[in-house]
Amino acid sequence: MIKSKSNRKSKRALLLTLPALLMSLMLSVPAQTTSAQSGPFVSEIIVRTVANFKNHNDVVSFVSNASKRSISVINLAVKQDEDDEAPSGYVFYKSSIAPIASGYSSFDAVKDVIAEAHKKNIQVRAWIPQFHDRAAFDKNSDWQMRSLVNGQVKPFTGSNGSEYFVNPLHPGVQAYERSIIKEVAANYDIDGVVLDWIRFDDYNMDMGDYTRTQYKNTYGYDPITINFNTDNAKRKQWNEWRTTKLGEYVRDVRSDLESVTPGLFFGAYILPPEFVECGQDVAKFMPYMNFISPMAYFDDWEFPQSWVYDQNGILSQTRQKIGNTEIIAALDTDWTNAQYHNVQQGIRTNFPDISNLSFFLYGKWTDNEMKKINDRASW
Repeated sequence: MIKSKSNRKSKRALLLTLPALLMSLMLSVPAQTTSAQSGPFVSEIIVRTVANFKNHNDVVSFVSNASKRSISVINLAVKQDEDDEAPSGYVFYKSSIAPIASGYSSFDAVKDVIAEAHKKNIQVRAWIPQFHDRAAFDKNSDWQMRSLVNGQVKPFTGSNGSEYFVNPLHPGVQAYERSIIKEVAANYDIDGVVLDWIRFDDYNMDMGDYTRTQYKNTYGYDPITINFNTDNAKRKQWNEWRTTKLGEYVRDVRSDLESVTPGLFFGAYILPPEFVECGQDVAKFMPYMNFISPMAYFDDWEFPQSWVYDQNGILSQTRQKIGNTEIIAALDTDWTNAQYHNVQQGIRTNFPDISNLSFFLYGKWTDNEMKKINDRASW
């Protein structure tokens, strides 16, 4: 899914002012949650389509279990996130833009899941990864993310050489990714959009010709000359510029959505804000988003579980960045009962405004996994 930086520990391991009308529409979006203080947390699940839906029977069984286990929202991958069962960037619906994943040309998983989920009053948000995209990487070599390594600029493919990133700042990349988002919003009865992989992977990227030219035209020097290994003024300036550009991208996506489905619930999965090297400053996503889902996977990054909810942890960092914007905490599914109890009680105590918890499972969701979430929701 929503993975950690590829060079951090992970299991496998997301400004110009809008017109006044757009802003009023955004601010009037009703909350889709209830207060955790008055009852159990609202349970959401984050679902990798490739691992869960091969045919209609899979969908019926899955949605039946989700309804039985009081799952309120399915965050459904409409576009592949990782490069495993299918290449990243391939889609699971009838797209005229992106390549369709193998096995889904005659099975529109997105349409089927929405239809079955809505019968059970379960919402479906379109989870749409952005710049981790093998399809776009292969589509145009000029779009490939480039990094500076030992004085040489080369395409960035992750620490293991098998991840495929594209340049978030390239206008061709942005137009391509935005067209997919608009296609989904226009053609499917989704209840929201949640973006992912809106970031770089470290300070030393993007070093492509387009980005370097734009930066040099603005600041008078080539970013390839920056020392990315130390905390210095030029590196700060570079990162500020990158984060601002990503904020502008989010702004433009919001504008696209307003032109298609005004008021659609819109948010993003984010890495811990302290990972500043990724060029993802969630403060610059505001006020264009209705919610933010910080990935509170403490064990992936070898933090204590209190890091989720304490004053220096991921939820506190996120709150400081986004003010009163809604937080939907993204949690893992393989913690012990004691860890779940500790984390959920910490959230209730320190973040009583958080009502929804969103759970990610890398593989196949079973009824037993959903039952565990349902059993824990009222702790």
